[in-house]
Amino acid sequence: MASSLKIWGTLLALLCILCTLLVYSKNVSWREFMKLHYLSPSREFKEYKCDVLMRENEALKGKNSHLFIYVSWYKIEHICISDIWMDRFRNAYVWVQNPLKVLKCHQENSKNNYTESRSFNYIEFHCGMDGHVDSIEDLKMVEPVSN
Repeated sequence: MASSLKIWGTLLALLCILCTLLVYSKNVSWREFMKLHYLSPSREFKEYKCDVLMRENEALKGKNSHLFIYVSWYKIEHICISDIWMDRFRNAYVWVQNPLKVLKCHQENSKNNYTESRSFNYIEFHCGMDGHVDSIEDLKMVEPVSN
């Protein structure tokens, strides 16, 4: 009896470790996406500057262009969730229903400064195998955002 309890205890411990690893691995692409593309609505959209954003983030240093989206993290988190709240889209492309504010940063070849372009865009997100957004696939501009 004692030996079967040890076996079940060991299996339960291994199962808990496996579940923890799965939960952590699901959030890796999500966190990376948020770190690279997310602009928090806690600041005004016009306050974000490409020169600062591109130099602050170590992963973006040296890139010629990049785009950021200005939306609540909650909306991004729920893009890959289908009508059934427990079901996630996996390895699928999902268009958002409403246009989002986008800040595009582009560096000219001879300059160190970045050119900014602000607009409302419909965005197609890619939902990775883990059911979380991992990239922006396509944009359709609706209108420029005036400062």
